[in-house]
Amino acid sequence: QGEFLESLGEAARRSSPVLFFVEDNQWAISTSTAGKTFFSIGGAEPDEFHGIKIHRIDGRDVVSAAEQLQSIVATMREHRRPEIVVFRVERLSSHTNADDHTIYRTAGDLEEVTESGDALARLESYLIQHGYDEERLQQLREEVATEVAACEERAFQGADPKPILTAKASIGAELGNALAKPEQDVCDPLTMKDAIREVLRNKLAHDERVVMLGEDIEDPKGDVFGLTRGLSTQFNGRVQNSPLSESTIIGTSVGRALAGQRPVAFIQFADFLPLALNQIMLDMGTMWWRTDGAWTTPVIVMVPCGGYRPGLGPFHSHSIESVLAHTPGLDVFMPSSAEDAAGMLNAAFQSARPTIFFYPKAALNNPQRATTVDVTKHVTPIGRSRKVRSGRDITFVAWGNTVRLCQTAADALEEAAIDSEIIDLRSISPWDQEAVLASAEKTSRVVVVHEDNHTCGLGGEVLATIAEKSRVPVSVRRVTRADTYVPCNFSKQLDVL
Repeated sequence: QGEFLESLGEAARRSSPVLFFVEDNQWAISTSTAGKTFFSIGGAEPDEFHGIKIHRIDGRDVVSAAEQLQSIVATMREHRRPEIVVFRVERLSSHTNADDHTIYRTAGDLEEVTESGDALARLESYLIQHGYDEERLQQLREEVATEVAACEERAFQGADPKPILTAKASIGAELGNALAKPEQDVCDPLTMKDAIREVLRNKLAHDERVVMLGEDIEDPKGDVFGLTRGLSTQFNGRVQNSPLSESTIIGTSVGRALAGQRPVAFIQFADFLPLALNQIMLDMGTMWWRTDGAWTTPVIVMVPCGGYRPGLGPFHSHSIESVLAHTPGLDVFMPSSAEDAAGMLNAAFQSARPTIFFYPKAALNNPQRATTVDVTKHVTPIGRSRKVRSGRDITFVAWGNTVRLCQTAADALEEAAIDSEIIDLRSISPWDQEAVLASAEKTSRVVVVHEDNHTCGLGGEVLATIAEKSRVPVSVRRVTRADTYVPCNFSKQLDVL
């Protein structure tokens, strides 16, 4: 797997004392792995990879394997560097009960496995050869069988498991409802970029667990948009450049979170998120659920998104919030203003839930959406929308860049005596069904506007919910990007968006 190789590279770069333990049974279900792995290439068996020494241990020999592993671990603790162990074992049966290994393994291979592949049988022979009492071994075997049978019976007699219908830890009422209002002093207002930076600066200053990892976030560049400029100088060693590997950024952050830190992971553009989806969907998003709340991954992933800026093109201009909103266990935010950017980032830190924090590139330096300097006091409730404008004739639901487009449309409609209501969803998952339904029932007309492409976008989810739950008939429409990509030509970019 590519991500495993990325982890080897990261351990080699940082000289991290990580033991990579490869249980090698020579099979990938029905495919022999000989000559097809980093530790077995063609007919060769290399003794290192990325400068990391490869140790080969016969796992069928329990006594020798234990001695060798103890020596390797002792060396690692002394020299603080990574090591690789390829632990040779035998697969004693088919891969699963749906698999039949007699189809692809030879009779001779299976006979050899039966005779010499079982580590427990070999250990028993070793003990007998070294004078251990055979009757005592038989007694141990019977005791273990009895204990296992009793455990099995208790398991069958236990209550059936109950389904858990959420994958997120609960949050307090203060994060779901209360709104901390910033001061009204607008002297020296902060843009979205500056507001986010100051929230991060405050968290770094007051919580030593907070660390940041991402591409180009160290000074002098301080992020491709200048979002982190000055932070690596002020907090030396806690704001670090990463390799060009999104899976490493997220995977490392998940590991740090499990170890008690509060990582902030930076993905340079939303277009690069797919390279990290395995770590996000199968580790970061699932950890609380699959450990029944025993483990959490309070990682905040910062993701600049969207178009409406020249020079972007098809690989630096998309927003894929619907993909992340579809992933259980994640909070997904997309503010449209500096005030909400600061408030939602503070809320993400307070909630300690894994969060994908999209922020529109086109809004980063917009002085018209600036906020007050007291960003530490901004707290935006999770799952609550913001009513940008009240109206009685039509409702616009939007988030991110499209909020300002809806405001422009509402101004034009006002000239035609049409009164528009605008809801900035801002929290994509969870989203504010209550506010949207109330507005839909009031105006009986809803238009959802989003920058993500049309098919399976979040707009469909919003309108489906209205259709299912509204107590009155509501006319609905979607205005979205077509199911295509954002081109480099700026005028055509605007046409597509």
